[in-house]
Amino acid sequence: MHTFSFGELALIFGIVVVLFGGKRIASVGKALGEGISNFKKGLNGVSDDKQLNPPAVQQNQAHVVDVEHKDAPKV
Repeated sequence: MHTFSFGELALIFGIVVVLFGGKRIASVGKALGEGISNFKKGLNGVSDDKQLNPPAVQQNQAHVVDVEHKDAPKV
């Protein structure tokens, strides 16, 4: 199997920069990093805050009755 030397890798990188430009390579690197980060979060079971903390269900307070029993012993 052929391993690339430093000179060959530099030549390949130079050709890629000329073809695509520095800005596009940076945006592809950023997208790749975010994708890897999201993949790791997915493996660990971590998701967005919106999914972790769903909005509380609003209860209708008109139907809530607080009842005390006078006969019950107090603790």
